[in-house]
Amino acid sequence: MPADPSLDHLERTFGDSYRKEIDQEENVWRSLPFFAATLALQVAALAQIRDWFGMQQGGVFWAAAGLLGAAAAATLCALVCLARSISPAELRYVSREPELLRYAEAVRAQAEADGASPALASDAALAAVRATLVEQYALAADNNRAVNQRRARWRNAAGLATLCSVLVFVALVALAVVSGLHQASPARRVAEPHAEPQAPAGTIAAAPLPPGRTAGGGGQPGAAPAGPPAHAGGP
Repeated sequence: MPADPSLDHLERTFGDSYRKEIDQEENVWRSLPFFAATLALQVAALAQIRDWFGMQQGGVFWAAAGLLGAAAAATLCALVCLARSISPAELRYVSREPELLRYAEAVRAQAEADGASPALASDAALAAVRATLVEQYALAADNNRAVNQRRARWRNAAGLATLCSVLVFVALVALAVVSGLHQASPARRVAEPHAEPQAPAGTIAAAPLPPGRTAGGGGQPGAAPAGPPAHAGGP
């Protein structure tokens, strides 16, 4: 029995589609390390600004609280979408090899029972198995493609939510840096000592006066000059 060209083409095309959709299932699990690393970086950034966040007041506090809430919501959305993308789904596969072998033997035996020669019976068994595989390839590829497309949509949504969360965390860290620099500038100006006034150029600084002397050259006002020491006893 000559080979059917259309059957050859369908078997080759549907077989490739089936194997491609089976390989697409692994792409979901390959993307998990990326999401795990991004979440770890966000946790590390949050640990760095934890003390700063607790010291803020007023508008800076509410701005930081809003950014932190938005980041938490985006991260939660990413985790939910990621969980949906890896949720169990029923994929379809072709029949197991022993089942196909038993089916081919049954077709060959039936053809021989109908009076066909062994060569024709083998050709009939091969054609029946190939037709069955083409049908199973088509059904499995269609079902698995629908499952992979649904998973890809959830994975893309998780990626977008993760990107939003990262951008919000970048804005939060930038707010912490700018706020820290703004708060450190007045403290630095207060802590700096005032410089002593310097004499104009070309003048000589006055020497320090001894105790009890004034700038006029005399003693203390109202103080009498000390006389010679008195002798003890008579003249």
